[in-house]
Amino acid sequence: MAHLEVKPKNGAPWWLWLLLSLLALGLVLYFVNRYNSGARLNEATPDTSVNSTAPLRDTL
Repeated sequence: MAHLEVKPKNGAPWWLWLLLSLLALGLVLYFVNRYNSGARLNEATPDTSVNSTAPLRDTL
């Protein structure tokens, strides 16, 4: 009978490390953008809302 030597695999597959690094990068970007978005709230923004109390047509 033949003698077959089995060697265990070393480390995780490359795609697993790629997936984990992309996930970590996404979490870092999420938290950085989440905390920096409050700095823009103090800027003046024009009011573009529609006045719903104004008449839609000339009433005279």
